[in-house]
Amino acid sequence: MRNNRRIPIVTVVIFVLNAVGLFYEYTAGMNRAIYNFGMYEGALQDGEYLRLIVSAFLHFGFYHFSSNMICLVIYGLSLENRIGSIKYAVIYAVSALGASVLINYTGGNGIHAGASGAIWGLMTATLVYNLRNNLNPYYALRGIVINLLYSFSAGVSWQGHFGGGIAGLAIALALVNNRGSDGWRIEG
Repeated sequence: MRNNRRIPIVTVVIFVLNAVGLFYEYTAGMNRAIYNFGMYEGALQDGEYLRLIVSAFLHFGFYHFSSNMICLVIYGLSLENRIGSIKYAVIYAVSALGASVLINYTGGNGIHAGASGAIWGLMTATLVYNLRNNLNPYYALRGIVINLLYSFSAGVSWQGHFGGGIAGLAIALALVNNRGSDGWRIEG
């Protein structure tokens, strides 16, 4: 049996882009960076299209960045190796966009930033993968339930979480194949 493990290049690139975003925040000033590129309700109607993606690479401080990057590593490394880099990149991007779109329509008066919407998409995509491949869904479900409860905490963007999770689930249903636990396609 061949080993299907690859260098998770997309996860590494996403991590680096988030680190660049954090560096930008510390050099430009966090409030200024978030004000300039964070997502808010009505941003698309205002023609602020760049915010759709850039907001997913900004964080409200090092703790916010660190917790999202830990989740990126937990879900991202495994999922990228299982489904491949291209599908994984599509799921991550669609999830980030889904988070921003829901914020655009239901974001309230706040400004939103962070990778957590895209991470939610990785969690729901992991659940889809596990269910389609008869793998134990416990860890994916546990992450979703814990984050579901956390989503209603003060200062947390439930809109970003749910938008990313729904978008990740939808795109995973379209992209994730039935595979063996070693990552190879099951024929027949």
